[in-house]
Amino acid sequence: VMQRISEFLVLPIIVVTVGCKKVDEAPKEYETAVAYLFENFTEEDPSGLVDTIDFLDEWLEGSDLESAEEGLSIQNLPGSAVRNLSGHAHGTNGLKGVSVATKSRYETCVLMEALTQYSFARMMPDVYNTYEREFDEGQDCIANRKCLWAEGSVYSVADWGILGEVEADRRIEFRWIETDKGWAFLQRWWLTEVSTGTRLGLTIDDQYYIGVNFPISTGTRRVHASWLTMEMTTGDASTGASNQLIKNWQKDAEELDAWIDENL
Repeated sequence: VMQRISEFLVLPIIVVTVGCKKVDEAPKEYETAVAYLFENFTEEDPSGLVDTIDFLDEWLEGSDLESAEEGLSIQNLPGSAVRNLSGHAHGTNGLKGVSVATKSRYETCVLMEALTQYSFARMMPDVYNTYEREFDEGQDCIANRKCLWAEGSVYSVADWGILGEVEADRRIEFRWIETDKGWAFLQRWWLTEVSTGTRLGLTIDDQYYIGVNFPISTGTRRVHASWLTMEMTTGDASTGASNQLIKNWQKDAEELDAWIDENL
């Protein structure tokens, strides 16, 4: 098993494992909600996004919250969700999807600052050989909400241990949404080119991510969901890779708060 690679939720980091514990299936209404947020991320009228964030806030209580914190498998994105995305020809066939809920003790504005104003090479220098992020708009105003939208692109070369170096090009987007409980923000990214590794024929044809961050009394509730396809010379590695994302997100939530403790 390769050394675990951290991610702070805007990066397609996959770790391959053998014999992963079976992940429980998400209820239909939950997987529909996260898919809706991905597909309708750019909708001019935010009312549907607000309603969906409110649904997740209400749903993530008691035993439902506990199951989401353990991680859930989610069904495929509809083709309509990726049809107009930039980059290579995107598909949804064969995608494996997972989601998990985490929590931060920091408010959404602090998380937005960390995720948009600092280099992941600085956050994770042992992981990234190259990390080049360029915003087309919004970087100078998204953290303080003087604007509500930011987007850009990232090129990275990451050290995946025994899988070698992995190149990735992705499109990243951030959006503030005002709810009755305060300001929430969404993150979305997707691969714009097939991601490739230097060993074992690793390829990730497609990966899509949606992050939902909304205020709760003790900080911020964070919902992460991703759908991907991954191949190696050993065959389809999508299920193991997607299941490992759950562990990554759980660990990364703690590490991001720890980084903020020391740097912001």
